[in-house]
Amino acid sequence: MSDVERTDLNRLRDIIRSAQQQGDQYPVDPKARITVGSEGEIYTGVVPTGRPLSKVQHGTFAARVRGREVEDLQWAAKHMPRNTQFIEHRDARGWCYSFLSQMGRPYTMFAYFDGTSYQVKLVEPRLEGLVGAHAGHLYANGRLCLSQAGGSGQPTLEEAYSKSVLWATGMDVVLAGYPFPFSTNNEFEYGL
Repeated sequence: MSDVERTDLNRLRDIIRSAQQQGDQYPVDPKARITVGSEGEIYTGVVPTGRPLSKVQHGTFAARVRGREVEDLQWAAKHMPRNTQFIEHRDARGWCYSFLSQMGRPYTMFAYFDGTSYQVKLVEPRLEGLVGAHAGHLYANGRLCLSQAGGSGQPTLEEAYSKSVLWATGMDVVLAGYPFPFSTNNEFEYGL
């Protein structure tokens, strides 16, 4: 079979690694190039004519990951919900995750490092403005109040994630018409 009909994965690997080692993102030699067709076909060497083709940039697949992020990515992969995704956007870098609270309500949260601590924002359900910051430990911008410390975050991703799960069950109690159960700041509301 010709290259046009079938591509050898080992050959693809060798072409890409060779280009990366040489620092050649767009090789001139057709034998050292990879091209992709409009339906996802991958070609090496001679390519079919008369079809729309796209050249492949042969540079290294890489993410800018710092030491803390490497540890966080590893921890998140093992300890956060299977649906957790690391989001890297110019406006946000962090982990989006969904889970069911102990009361069965679905929650989607976004945990991120703000330069000082880990913050968590509530994505769904939209509850901002339904309960006050004191009553629900939820700021008007959707950020959870996870501590008394300035900034209201947690020192690690693990602590931010776990406290956000606990917060969700506390919010379920608030939505049922009762005071937030997990804070001494709300004890007077129970008449304790």
